[in-house]
Amino acid sequence: MDNPNQSPRNEYIPISEERRQILEEKYRRRNLAPESLVIKPRFRQLHVATIVLAVGLGGYFALYADFGEKETCFSPFRRFYKRKVDEFWSLSEEEKKQLKEQGRL
Repeated sequence: MDNPNQSPRNEYIPISEERRQILEEKYRRRNLAPESLVIKPRFRQLHVATIVLAVGLGGYFALYADFGEKETCFSPFRRFYKRKVDEFWSLSEEEKKQLKEQGRL
């Protein structure tokens, strides 16, 4: 090994022709068979679950995680989100006027 930083695992280890054929057959059997190309339902479910988890965590960090008082890249988006939520849960002046006329407010 000339390079002291080189990992011993990177070295080529010669194998016999018989062993090479066994390994090639194993490769063909496992990876090139038609049934190995079919995506299994469990992998698809795991993929969907991973995407849902990533989107959920991203939304949480963008909207609710506490990064302190300093300005972050999420601050404009958080202000917009808070403004829209406040608009949704509060009454407009016209709605307040209508409720007062009906005696409900």
